Amino acid sequence: MPPNLKKKPMQLPCEWYDCETKCDTMEAFTIHIHKHIAEFLPPGIDIDNYVQFQIISQDEYHCQWADCGFITLEGPVMLTRHLFFHAYHCKIKWWATQERVRCKMGPCMLDHATRNLIPELPQKFHCAWADDICGFTTDNAEHFYRHADMHASVSEQELVGNQMLVRCKWSDCTGCYKDKYKLLDHLRSHTQEKRFACDQCGALFSNRTKYIDHIHRQTALDLQSYQCSHCSKIFASERLLRDHMRHHVNHYKCPFCDMTCPAPSGLKSHIKYRHSEERMHECQYCNFKAKKAADLRRHITTHDAGKQYWCEHEGCNFTARSLLTLKRHYSREHVENKAGLYKYCCHVCNTRFIRGFSLTWHLKTKHKFKWPSGHCRFRYKEHDDGLLRLQTVRYESIELTQQLLAEKEEAHQSESTDGDNGNSSRSQIDVPSTSTSVAETIDN
Repeated sequence: MPPNLKKKPMQLPCEWYDCETKCDTMEAFTIHIHKHIAEFLPPGIDIDNYVQFQIISQDEYHCQWADCGFITLEGPVMLTRHLFFHAYHCKIKWWATQERVRCKMGPCMLDHATRNLIPELPQKFHCAWADDICGFTTDNAEHFYRHADMHASVSEQELVGNQMLVRCKWSDCTGCYKDKYKLLDHLRSHTQEKRFACDQCGALFSNRTKYIDHIHRQTALDLQSYQCSHCSKIFASERLLRDHMRHHVNHYKCPFCDMTCPAPSGLKSHIKYRHSEERMHECQYCNFKAKKAADLRRHITTHDAGKQYWCEHEGCNFTARSLLTLKRHYSREHVENKAGLYKYCCHVCNTRFIRGFSLTWHLKTKHKFKWPSGHCRFRYKEHDDGLLRLQTVRYESIELTQQLLAEKEEAHQSESTDGDNGNSSRSQIDVPSTSTSVAETIDN
């Protein structure tokens, strides 16, 4: 429990069907939840041995927790695991509510209908702490997370290299930390424990900061005073602005080309799409193979002849397989005042377009622009007038700039050597000579 909440009495309301019980400790709440579990266990099954009991049948087991709607065909053990997580979810929603009130913040404004929707839990919780081969297994999320905490709390420092550190002994982990408290934080990356949950929308967060950011993002626009100098977006806190600004600075370079990007996830996606031919996701209806599961899901919709959207405008027979396509059609064909739709503006001749693709084609064909080496498209930046224009600079971190300069120097040396041998080569990296936040102008 967060230190500032340890002395506060909890209020944990049971929302199972018409139960109105409230408990002031998690221990009491867990004991109470056992009573509801007994309601759906088959006759003759001892509640203390329910973990060993498993039944696969066509009977549906319904969760009676308010606003949940969970149904399983995998027997009472699956429902038991699900119900225990409701109890844990209730606890971390209480924590989050106390933090929000303490920080004098307003409530979440998202849909209340999702407040008790929790993740699917297809497997038991299993402890993979390798010391003495723990192997602890449970269906109770609260018990599992506290069990993992126990491993961290009893861990002692040992000599690692020339430092006294606490070693993580989770299976296949080599992490070492300066004390047991740092190890405790690290263990949550293995257990996937979420520490806070929004009492309004039910969303889960790994720590207090992420939950507070969730509330801040819903602050009314007129109260958000931190503005990004690069894209003009506004934020409710300085920390959110700093996090946002990091997305404008490239820290990572592709090892196969000159593309640079802000985050490892973007680099991984770029390599998968641009430099890999591996297609792991196969369509069950045809020979199509996709590089990502999302691409396969999008493809499968082409086989679904039953789900279509029709344009309701009088005299129009347009149909689409997605609502987004239908909305685009309506805005292009049936909106009378289309001036507001032309948001993409050429920074050279001020010609305006509805779609970014049209502006890209215009810049390439009329003005002969080309995107930077290693990139595959233009990026557009929203200006104060609400129009999107070409982003003509690219920011690199100091470390990445130094790496690029070193590669450029190495390429020049190689070029000089090849020139002596009669074989000339030209480096395609075009890096400016500044070493602070670096701006690279798009070639024209």
